[in-house]
Amino acid sequence: MSSLYFQTTPTTSIHAQIILTTETNSQKPLVVFLHYWGGSSSTWHKLTTPGTSTSLTALYPTLAIDLRGWGKSTGPAGVNEKEYSVTAMASDIATVLSEMKTESNYPDIFQNGFVLTGHSMGAKVALASLSLFSADLQALLKGVILVAPAPPTALDLPPDMKAQQQVAYESEDAIRWTVANVLANPENLTDFDTSLIVQNSLGGNTLAKKAWPMYGMQEDVSQQAAKALSTCSGLRASIIVGELDVVEPKERVEAEVVDFLTKNGVEVTFKTVKVSIYEEVCKF
Repeated sequence: MSSLYFQTTPTTSIHAQIILTTETNSQKPLVVFLHYWGGSSSTWHKLTTPGTSTSLTALYPTLAIDLRGWGKSTGPAGVNEKEYSVTAMASDIATVLSEMKTESNYPDIFQNGFVLTGHSMGAKVALASLSLFSADLQALLKGVILVAPAPPTALDLPPDMKAQQQVAYESEDAIRWTVANVLANPENLTDFDTSLIVQNSLGGNTLAKKAWPMYGMQEDVSQQAAKALSTCSGLRASIIVGELDVVEPKERVEAEVVDFLTKNGVEVTFKTVKVSIYEEVCKF
């Protein structure tokens, strides 16, 4: 496991963890992971840590990215509302992957292409990034995996939900309340799972915490995503949702994500799990 840093703007440094497969002749693509609002690259640790029972690294190389302002990534300190937008984060991802293609230490990292995996906000960032990929990166994209995806269209929550989200990560007590009452059934999480959620959510910078509920959700990236999809012939998507998920409910995902992708020529596989998606991710 190695840490990489990419200077995507003068004020933004993006951290990523790369793990190469232990399979010598693997024909599997690189799996790129984008976390949810409040997460980090460590959100995916059960899939990216060699030796765990659910690790992918026996077959797949993985790249788990801290979005700007989260984990070990930094972001602008200004007050411009565009600085932590979905489009700004998508631009970081496009830059990171473009620079990875020329990274001398990993010359074969894209030899089997790559798959974008995003959870909630990370899924919206994944879709937004498609329009920012160069033609050669688009050609290497094998598919997308969207876990409880936020829709690419604008989403405006009811005032009470928006107010709750704006204070959800202000303190450890607030985060634990959010886990217990919004994200998951605490009985289905280990102490380590909960501690990691708390650590990740507390660790985000103030502007990154505020951005998603204040304007990231309302950002509409559907037009640019649709345009990009029109040039990605044969692209496949796998979507996973939780039956008990109140953040990205199954009905909204079907209506606003599955329908959007299908209309834009993407072959979609849709899977429902019986818990909230946060519990499912923690079980990986």
